[in-house]
Amino acid sequence: MTGTTKRTSRLRLARDVIVYQIKCAFEALLDLTLIPVSLAAAGLDLVLGNWRQPRWFHAVLRFGERCERRIDLWGVGKNAEVADAEINAVMRSVETLMRSPSTGPQKVRELRRWAATKLAPGSDETTPPARRGDGGAD
Repeated sequence: MTGTTKRTSRLRLARDVIVYQIKCAFEALLDLTLIPVSLAAAGLDLVLGNWRQPRWFHAVLRFGERCERRIDLWGVGKNAEVADAEINAVMRSVETLMRSPSTGPQKVRELRRWAATKLAPGSDETTPPARRGDGGAD
């Protein structure tokens, strides 16, 4: 393992620990807030006669569920894995498209043209190659 890799791994671990601690704090704050709010909402539903279909209490439950999904406490170290999975899915779909006998060759040509315009060193993405003044030659 090189020094740069060790440093990157250490920074990644430190970042993950900090993010996890912040998310734990948000989760705890959410729980401490939802306890009295849910009790008050349930009491309000009982007083208003909504005990068969508790409107306010279920609204608090939905709010808590949305907040927990956004906090995503257990998803701290998964960002790189999710990105890799998305990239792999895109690559699989491109490969499937290219292997199709009817559209494959045309799609390969289109992909090459796109790659030549977007990935060429020093290319200006807003100006087409034919209008850059160099005739499109790289």
